[in-house]
Amino acid sequence: MITKTTVEAIVLAAGKGERMGAIKPLIEIDGRPALARVVDTLRDAGIERVIVILGYKAEEIQKNIDLNDCVVAVNGDYESGMASSLALGVSLVSESAIGFLIAHADMPYVREDTVKAIIDRAREGARIVAPIYKGVRGFPVYLRADCRAGLLSTLAGEVGARLYIAQYMGDLELVEVDDAGATIDIDRPEDIIGG
Repeated sequence: MITKTTVEAIVLAAGKGERMGAIKPLIEIDGRPALARVVDTLRDAGIERVIVILGYKAEEIQKNIDLNDCVVAVNGDYESGMASSLALGVSLVSESAIGFLIAHADMPYVREDTVKAIIDRAREGARIVAPIYKGVRGFPVYLRADCRAGLLSTLAGEVGARLYIAQYMGDLELVEVDDAGATIDIDRPEDIIGG
């Protein structure tokens, strides 16, 4: 049921991931594709509406991961950079949502309790929330719905929400987490834990 406390999630999974030399959303982490792990973690944390933005090898990803319970959009302009994927995702967030999380398919180690901590702070009224682990800011990042227009005006190329958040540091609330996964993205084969 959609309520005033509904937080949605955008999962960015459109990039080529050239440094990895493989389709990043399909990389197996403990026997499951990275993208499937990210979606499952968001669901387990209580996110009902997950928006997945695909681009590179979208058909292959959809063949190998069941995304039927997600809102899936394919960014035909994914090569222009992450900004176009994030803009597409933001455009699909429901009007009834209080805000949205930005998550990445190449960050499959984020824990459910980290996502819950971010959502809890969002429901308490925070405007921008991010986890912080040992002094390093991580993901997922939450933006309240009233950030949408301002965020869209700052998106360009490979710059996601970073520029917008930098403009509104006074609104940023950091949640201390004991979760290294909030800061680990799998860009290269050596980034895979136990890989």
